[in-house]
Amino acid sequence: MIKFASESLTAQVITPNVLASNLLVSEQSHNRIGLYSASIQTLINSLKNIADPTPELIKSVVTASNISEQDLMPWADFDHPVEDSYGRKLVFDGGHFEIMVMSWAPGDFSAIHDHGATQWGAVQCFGAAEHYIYQFNHDVLCTLEAAHYLPGMVRSVDHSLIHQMGNSTSQPFLSLHVYGCVGARKTITGDARIFDLLENRIQYTDGGVFFCLPENQINRRTGSLKADAETTLRHHRCMGDRLRRILEVAPNPWAETTLARLTLIN
Repeated sequence: MIKFASESLTAQVITPNVLASNLLVSEQSHNRIGLYSASIQTLINSLKNIADPTPELIKSVVTASNISEQDLMPWADFDHPVEDSYGRKLVFDGGHFEIMVMSWAPGDFSAIHDHGATQWGAVQCFGAAEHYIYQFNHDVLCTLEAAHYLPGMVRSVDHSLIHQMGNSTSQPFLSLHVYGCVGARKTITGDARIFDLLENRIQYTDGGVFFCLPENQINRRTGSLKADAETTLRHHRCMGDRLRRILEVAPNPWAETTLARLTLIN
């Protein structure tokens, strides 16, 4: 169960505001390992010392680090802007790997996406998340399997993974994400693909893999994208839900027009 506010956050854990200025540039300038909880320190040191990382090995390392949801609470962002499909915070940048925390309020769902330059990684989810894995061949996107998370479950990530996850429960939860590649990169998950089935195009972004990205967060578009009926219906349902949430907060002509397009399709 998540403990909020001052329930149990002690001085050993630095707050996100203090971390913010230290989590932007390089490992030398911002990664003060002693400020993290013991389990996060264990994960960081293990990742630094792996000579030949593989997705399954990283999954084992994350599991063995014994990280709890409470360890991640300094990076919780359940009150993220409604335009963001979920909360997203950087915990540690190791040059060739990064550790992130995602916050899933009830109803939050990512877009269908991959992970940019990521070659290996793992995701540990602390709630009962919906999770779908997709296959993309010959410009056609299909649902490969439903691989839902149970609380505490860890799954590996490889370069080929295209997936979507979200929170269809009534309780918020966090997830821990480790992404890595060969050699240091400015943004390991940068230029990630978002499969937009309303546009029927692939969008590329360096930020969160959100529905309905503004133009200034889309690097480029490619392809003529198609999908099977199951995948299309799920995409449109999740996108429509996000648009309705945006409209509940304030009038938005673009969101109204886009939602009307979805309604006509469905």
